[in-house]
Amino acid sequence: MKVQIKYRNGRLDVFDTDSYTPSQPFGDGCMLANYEVRLDQLEEGLWLQAHFYETDPRFKEDLDDGVIPVGRRSMGWRFLIAETGELDDIEQVLVDGDRALVRMGDALVDVMRLDCASALLLSDGGGPPLASQLQGVVEALRASNDAMDDESAAKLVGASWEALAWARELQPLQQVEIESEEEDWMDQEGD
Repeated sequence: MKVQIKYRNGRLDVFDTDSYTPSQPFGDGCMLANYEVRLDQLEEGLWLQAHFYETDPRFKEDLDDGVIPVGRRSMGWRFLIAETGELDDIEQVLVDGDRALVRMGDALVDVMRLDCASALLLSDGGGPPLASQLQGVVEALRASNDAMDDESAAKLVGASWEALAWARELQPLQQVEIESEEEDWMDQEGD
């Protein structure tokens, strides 16, 4: 993983989890590393946390045949990559080349959360937003099978009934917006 922090004054910090470190910094038993860029704790600064999953032979002890042992996560290390006093000077933070934080005015915006909300609620030009897609797929499944209810259809496509209900709450807002645009278009047609 590579984290880049770009500052207003032109400074660029680059943190690379692959460079200048042993391939297995957590030891020979490490099979999986988990890196966290803690955008949710900016009041404490910008932190990078690294944890690891061990494959300890003891995990296999007393297991029945055919049972897969579980590698357990162990807490690793926490690294302060930008102190709270530096946050006001950050222009953007990139994680593996993707914007994670960007400055808008006097504040930093969590771009990953913004992208997720945008995909849920707004069309990207290539089709309806995800909330509308969920509703459409559930409606199509129910139309093809009279015995299927909303909860079963939602579950079949990887969603809960609660997620479907949330998406449906948005639908009337989108319909009103579309209807008002169509009415305006019709009003302008005669002019």
